[in-house]
Amino acid sequence: MVRCGLSVLLAVVLLPGLARAHGMRFFAHAHDDAIHGEASFLDGTPAKHAKVIAYDSAGEKIGEATTDEGGEFTLKTQFCCDHRLVIDAGGGHGTEFTVPASQLSANLPKRGSPLDSVRNEIVELRRQLNQYEQTTRLRDVLGGIGYILGIAGVAFYFLSRRRKQPTPPG
Repeated sequence: MVRCGLSVLLAVVLLPGLARAHGMRFFAHAHDDAIHGEASFLDGTPAKHAKVIAYDSAGEKIGEATTDEGGEFTLKTQFCCDHRLVIDAGGGHGTEFTVPASQLSANLPKRGSPLDSVRNEIVELRRQLNQYEQTTRLRDVLGGIGYILGIAGVAFYFLSRRRKQPTPPG
């Protein structure tokens, strides 16, 4: 029991954090042949009766669950493969979280070939890269402001030099 709690704690700390989108928190972890998770809104309110759908690496639906009053769910797994969990809490609130096959029981039947796993990891990396490229970061904004101030500084420098040049006596 302590070991299970410690693994959950480590998963929360070491894994890529909570998935967030449209004001939601969503986390899931595997234990034996089931995936347990919880979903809430950013204000801490549980996402009650939200639909959670599991997809395999090929995008095929392989399971479904619904959150309870506390925003928690349990999904019985049938295959040892990456499970991409998509939650829909209605009103445009939804996000996803992936539970890797390595967290599932090795006794479950495998789904897909090893090449599917590599392909899916590449697809996931491309998706994350695309999201990263689409976000405007603070350093981008500050860098743009820096360029503008730098160009303005150079322009003011030349304008001030032009004004200070003595006019030849004539």
